[in-house]
Amino acid sequence: MKDVMNRSLNPTVRSCNERAILSLIRQHESMPKAQIAKALSLSAQAAMVNINKLEEDNLLLRGAPLKGRVGQPSVPFRLNPDGAFSFGLKIGRRRFDLILVDLQSNQRASISVEVEEPSVDELKAFLEIHIPQLKTQLEPEPRARVCGLGVAMPFDIWQWQAASDTATNTLSQWQNFDLKGYLESQFDLPVYISNDNNAACCAELSLGNPNNYSDFLYVYLGAFLGGAVVINHQLLEGKSGNAGAIGSMLNADREQLLSQCSLLSLQSEFDKQQLSISVYELTDSQFTEHKRLVQPWLEKAAEAISIAMHNSLSLLDMQAVIIDSPLPSKALQLLKQLSVEAFTKLDSRGLRSCEVSLGICGEKAQSIGSAQLALSRHYF
Repeated sequence: MKDVMNRSLNPTVRSCNERAILSLIRQHESMPKAQIAKALSLSAQAAMVNINKLEEDNLLLRGAPLKGRVGQPSVPFRLNPDGAFSFGLKIGRRRFDLILVDLQSNQRASISVEVEEPSVDELKAFLEIHIPQLKTQLEPEPRARVCGLGVAMPFDIWQWQAASDTATNTLSQWQNFDLKGYLESQFDLPVYISNDNNAACCAELSLGNPNNYSDFLYVYLGAFLGGAVVINHQLLEGKSGNAGAIGSMLNADREQLLSQCSLLSLQSEFDKQQLSISVYELTDSQFTEHKRLVQPWLEKAAEAISIAMHNSLSLLDMQAVIIDSPLPSKALQLLKQLSVEAFTKLDSRGLRSCEVSLGICGEKAQSIGSAQLALSRHYF
C-alpha cells in the first residue's frame, strides 16, 4: 500500500529552500530574515527572495518589529495559519477519526465515530458526510487551500482477522479495496497513505520532540506495539513504507513482540475482572486504583520494548528512544521506567547508550500525524 503521489491532483510543492524556511519557522515559531539566512547558510538576497515569495503566497505573516537592538528593527516572520489546510483520517480498530488542521497544526474541526470493526462501507458513509461538513468550517476562499488528505492506518489491515474474536469477514474487504483511488476520485484531493505508527511519529516530529533529537526510535504502544525510525530529522519509511515495524521483531520464544505488548491484552484483563474500563480512556486515578492488575502487564510490555530498543540500537546508533501511548501519564511514566530497567538487564556489550523519553501526543498521535502527511509533502 505504498503511497504514490498523483501529480494531477497535486497542488504546488514548495522549493527546497522554501520548505527549509517554513520548517525552521515552524520549529522556532517566528524568526527574522537575518536569523533564517544564517541558520540555513543562505545569502541575504536568497533569504529575502524566498521569504518574500512565501509571504506573497500567504504562507508567512510579518510580526511586529523587534526594537531595542543595534541597527534597524528586525521583523520576525511566522506561519500564517490560514495559508494551508489538511485533512487527516485515522482508520483504527474500533474508531474512525477525521480532523482538519491549518498550517500551524491547529485543529480547526474534528469528528469521530466508534465502530465494531472498521468496514469499507462504514468508512465511505462516514467520510461522504463529514468531509464536506468539516469543510464548511472554513470560509469559501480558505477551502481552496486544503492541500490534501492524509490517512493513517495499519498496513495489511485484513490480517487483523486472526487477532479478532469475531467470525465476520469485515476486515477481508480491505484486501482488494483501492482506498487511495476511492478517496481521490470522491473528494478531488491528493491522498497520502501511511502506516499508522509512521503517522504518529510525524506528529511527534512536527509538534513534539522537545529535545530536538535528530536520530531516534519512536515506539507507539496502541492496539498493538509498533514503531518508526527517524534519521537526520527525517522519517525513514523504507521501500514499502513499513520501516520501524518493531512489533514484528521476535522474542526469545520466537513470537512477535506484539503478542506480549498490546493494549488489547490489557483490555482483556479488564474484561476478565468485569471492569467497565476502556484502555483508551484509562485515567490516572483508575490506573492507581487498579495498579496491581496493570503493573504485571506493564512489566511484560516493558520487556518487549526493551528487546525492540536493543535490536534497533544494534543496527542504528540513535540518540534516543521516544515512547508514546494512549495510556495515562502515570502509567506511561512507569512504562518508561520499567523499559529502562529491562534494557539494563540485557547484554548490551558493543552498544552505545541512548536517552529514553516520552512522546507528547498520546492517544491523538496517529490522528494528528495523519493530518501532517499532506502538509509535510507540500510545505515542510
